Amino acid sequence: MYTIILDDNKEYAIIKELKINDVIYTLFSEVEDPTNICYRKIVTENNEDFYERLNDENEFDLVSMEFAKKLLEENK
Repeated sequence: MYTIILDDNKEYAIIKELKINDVIYTLFSEVEDPTNICYRKIVTENNEDFYERLNDENEFDLVSMEFAKKLLEENK
């Protein structure tokens, strides 16, 4: 399991990555409390990739819906 410390100083496991509209989004689950999940998107600056928070509620809704669809498809 690959883990990372995010900007809230908590350790998260990478659960899944999904490309939506040419952007790669990552679903994370907190290691200490797996019910605490979050999404980040990968942005590239100076040839380095970084995880960035989503811009707004509309982006969050889109990403949540796409991940839910993908996870449901995989569990059929």
